[in-house]
Amino acid sequence: MNILVIGKFYTEGFALHIAETLMTMGHTVQRFEPGFRSNRSGGRLWHRVDQVWGAFHTATDAVPSVRAWRIGALWKVAEQGPLEVVIVCHDFLLPAEVAELKEHTGALVTLWFPDAAVNLGRAYFMNALYEVLFFKDPYIVHILDGVLGSPVYYLPECFNPARHSFSAGDAEDLEGYRCEITTAGNQHSYRTAFFKHLATYDVKLWGPPAPLWLDTGPVKKMYQGRSVLNEDKARAFRAAKIVVNNLHFGEVWGVNVRTFETAGAGGFQLVDWRPGLGQLFEDGKELISFKGIKDLKHKIDYYLAHDDERLEIAQAGMVRAEREHTYSHRLNLLLETLSGRARGFEMPEISYGSK
Repeated sequence: MNILVIGKFYTEGFALHIAETLMTMGHTVQRFEPGFRSNRSGGRLWHRVDQVWGAFHTATDAVPSVRAWRIGALWKVAEQGPLEVVIVCHDFLLPAEVAELKEHTGALVTLWFPDAAVNLGRAYFMNALYEVLFFKDPYIVHILDGVLGSPVYYLPECFNPARHSFSAGDAEDLEGYRCEITTAGNQHSYRTAFFKHLATYDVKLWGPPAPLWLDTGPVKKMYQGRSVLNEDKARAFRAAKIVVNNLHFGEVWGVNVRTFETAGAGGFQLVDWRPGLGQLFEDGKELISFKGIKDLKHKIDYYLAHDDERLEIAQAGMVRAEREHTYSHRLNLLLETLSGRARGFEMPEISYGSK
């Protein structure tokens, strides 16, 4: 199948995982990267440059002539060969651009939105006629189902075994990552406030630098000064005794990508409870959920003292992730749904009153 992937292809980019997996599945893949090229793997200086350049790009993108010039490169990519499917990996396209892309290529154009409801932004997709819309949080599906002109389905995030698996070798590979607690991600206000409660533990935080305006206080000493990517991320998750996966408050019913990456890497995780969690992993056997800081600390202290239980749960989580939660699983389901043979990932049973 000839497939065009529209998204960001930096290291660890959602679109990169999708494109690479489609190729291993035997599909022919073309890529188009909208917007500016981010240097996500760079240091503090490049991170600041990205922020400034991103703000400039967003401001100028509102100018119709500038937008038309930038999107013109998409039509050149689309003309390189007959396309059957286009996967848009975030809300990059205006409604008119989606319509033109469908007319231009004759392909089935779908959106897989990998972010929380708080990051819906302008939500161009709400007035665009995609063939199908996929969202990672079942809450978004619940709210939008029947409202939009396109079918809306649940498709959780996942992990890429080609990049996030760690083959245990020399123990020295893990030495720089060993600690009691770790996690990886952006240093935003909520994560900083959250990890202040864990200042008495041996914690290593991996990710981009905190914004200049954010007072990180006792969390500053936890920050390791860089991101961990691909196999390094798997090493960090495997080497720590506990991965504390504090979900952003914008994750309403679903979970984040780190849930699957931690499990796939063989890490033991304590994760914020969410209503849809139990459908993805068996709580208590494949990972452990917590509700609030008091519960978290109680479980940290317990599992730090019970190595065998941690390892057993981590192993079970890894088996489940490899069996059900890879990009291959998700993309097969996405293509099956586009063809009319499936209806996305099964929605969790959540009581929420009448809609």
